[in-house]
Amino acid sequence: MTHVAGLEIYFDALEDCATKVKGVANQFKSAADEAPASVGASCFGGLEGFSDKLTKAVNDLEAKIDAETRHAQQNLTKVEAAIHQVVGNIRRTDRPDVPRTEQA
Repeated sequence: MTHVAGLEIYFDALEDCATKVKGVANQFKSAADEAPASVGASCFGGLEGFSDKLTKAVNDLEAKIDAETRHAQQNLTKVEAAIHQVVGNIRRTDRPDVPRTEQA
């Protein structure tokens, strides 16, 4: 714990949070990278005209899941970077060369 301008800052907690976020982001990345290949109509056998429609629906759904998974991973990576930025900003404000504002 560090005291900065009257605040108690728990850098370890912030770093732990960043580590957890990175882990979850990596899980999303792995899930996106391991997404199954496109499904073909042969997967559904002879469903008399429905195989093609079902194939398209499954492939569309998989594409949406992949896009959302990658989007979540990208956003979590940004959250991790933001946490590190907050820690860096707070550490810089605690230096003696940073100008202090007057208190009323």
